[in-house]
Amino acid sequence: LLLFQYNEAYKIAIIGGGISGSFTAKYLAEYDAHHRSTNSNGNNENDDNVNNRECLLDEIIVYDVSPPTALSNDESSSSSSSSSSSSIKAHSSSSDPRPSNWQGSRVSSITLDDGSVVELGASIIYEGNRLVVDMMENVDEDGTKRRLTRSKPMSTGNQQKQQPQQQQQQQQGEEIKTTKPPPSGMGIYHGNQQWLLKPSPFYITYPKFLKSILEPLYFLWRYNFDYFRLNGAINKAVASFDLVYDLLNDTDHEVTYFASPTEMWEAMGLHSLSSISFHDLLDGLGMSRDTSLELNINININYQNNRWWSLENFNWRKYIPGMGCLRAELVSAITLNTYNQDLNQMNGLVGLVAYVPVGGKLFSVEGGNYQLMEVALEQSNAVYDNSTCATQQQQRVQRRTKQITTVVANENSMTLYSNQESLGKFDIVILSAPIQQSRIQFLVESPMGLDTSVLHEMPLSGTVENRDAEEDDMLYYAASSNKDNGVVVNNNEHGQHLFASSLPPSATLPYTSVITTVVSNATLNASHFGLREGDTLPQSILVSERGKSFEGITTLTILSIEKGLMKTFSSKVLDVEKRNAIFGVHHVVEYVQVWGNGEGGNEKSYGGATPSFEGGRHSKSSLPYLLYDGSEHWGKGNNNPQSSSFDNSNNGGPALYYVNAIESAVAAIEISAIGAKSVSKLVARRLGLIRTKDDRGAGHDEL
Repeated sequence: LLLFQYNEAYKIAIIGGGISGSFTAKYLAEYDAHHRSTNSNGNNENDDNVNNRECLLDEIIVYDVSPPTALSNDESSSSSSSSSSSSIKAHSSSSDPRPSNWQGSRVSSITLDDGSVVELGASIIYEGNRLVVDMMENVDEDGTKRRLTRSKPMSTGNQQKQQPQQQQQQQQGEEIKTTKPPPSGMGIYHGNQQWLLKPSPFYITYPKFLKSILEPLYFLWRYNFDYFRLNGAINKAVASFDLVYDLLNDTDHEVTYFASPTEMWEAMGLHSLSSISFHDLLDGLGMSRDTSLELNINININYQNNRWWSLENFNWRKYIPGMGCLRAELVSAITLNTYNQDLNQMNGLVGLVAYVPVGGKLFSVEGGNYQLMEVALEQSNAVYDNSTCATQQQQRVQRRTKQITTVVANENSMTLYSNQESLGKFDIVILSAPIQQSRIQFLVESPMGLDTSVLHEMPLSGTVENRDAEEDDMLYYAASSNKDNGVVVNNNEHGQHLFASSLPPSATLPYTSVITTVVSNATLNASHFGLREGDTLPQSILVSERGKSFEGITTLTILSIEKGLMKTFSSKVLDVEKRNAIFGVHHVVEYVQVWGNGEGGNEKSYGGATPSFEGGRHSKSSLPYLLYDGSEHWGKGNNNPQSSSFDNSNNGGPALYYVNAIESAVAAIEISAIGAKSVSKLVARRLGLIRTKDDRGAGHDEL
């Protein structure tokens, strides 16, 4: 009985090798190895039943469009720049080489000729990101595995290297002269040479210890009551958010297995925040609003319709020196910098998440944040190496460079295709990339089993009643993410009601476009920004809504003033004229990364940096983690543990899971890790790697 129960091994395919995909592989390996060392009651025991068990996962294959970084370090490929300037270098990012028009992981960096490392996508990690921090600091008992090191935010990892001129001056005993202080702090640019938050406050030249005292007092004076209101809301949200880690680690109780991100947010009391715009949330907190600093103002603002003479509506901050509007300044600038969306586009939850790091310790991974994916896959195999599973010549967790174009399900498995090449059959397929960017056809064989060549669209978002052929094809093409494939959904002549309904907006809306431009040998044109010669430059220039419309950028960061190394985020590719106006005519473009449709045209965009949150309007229509349950679709019984009719004795039927469903409400590195943990937990339970107390008690009759 034991041999029969544990003889079958499962094959899992993970599509996407970014944070969500690589972390999913690590968590599944842990569940598998832990299953090997525990008995049916979940206890660690060394009885014969436990020792005779094999790990249940035969293979975990991570498919990605980019090769492992170790294979691409010595290769050179042209950047994704679409600029026409001749002074553009050819570098490889951590995602290169990759196929044309595929952007790869949004956690990506570039290493320049002098060894400087520049983040192209997600750049900053917050100390409260427990899953990411745990992945960085996880070390084997013998200490042999690599441990990632923290570095300062915006550090290039090459700060110690001096320029040749400085080295020569030191060798000759000359004093190194600096014409002005190094860049420091930040400013919020309002366009037309105006600043909402000046980059050089009065205390900028004070000693460090004195600055640490005066800076918080400065912001407290500037934003006063709003400062406390927003921080109070953030502290409450963080306290609720931190509950997720205990919930994810709890495998004993049914209520901790979340079928969807919505269930998770509701369990933490945060779902209401994701269903309103950030502006509405700030209104509810009673925060002041200066509409003269905003663009595209909705005239139906509630407080403007109240009595004009009330204290709530009177903008007394305008008449007190040093006062500012927290909403229009810091809050708006941070959301534009992080998500390239304004406060009407952001939902309340993601708005608070964007602001959380302001008051905490921040860091990046020394050498590039992309190493998080590498370490996750290394640790995945290390889990098996340190377990008592049967030794295999081939690693259980593998990463392969393939573009998955089609997934076809039948009653027993799912077959993956890369164009015409079959990549094999799998029991579980996990999509770890935004579905609207994946360009994958998800199909299923005819449920009647009479003709396997007849394929239907896989019902990823539930099923609808049978329709005639014309209506069915029209609905499919309206909801299809790739109308150029020429796929036709065949009508079921047997009258079965198993046709896919349309996907919700969270799975079809394009992601927000962001362009990362890295330049060297640049000289920031101070006069362009209304700064005087000799003024202390800000290390980071954030922008207001109006500042973005004037300059086209959302952030400018000075990474190294000595090297003229700077980075910008923008909505469109910066042309030569704009770059020359900002960086001077001698700048060199090191790399341009286009996340999404950088030209702002109407052509189909398969990339993008962050989801379009639409002010929380679609929060109730997000996708579940389990997109397709083959056991239920093929009438083999219900193998979905979240259903009341779940059959714990049945493992029949393939399944498709979707990690990035969690991004419909919030997007960040840690959020991807949480999605990976959530899906891994669901898959592990489905395959019998973990069990709730109720599962372990099922089938045991009392005497």
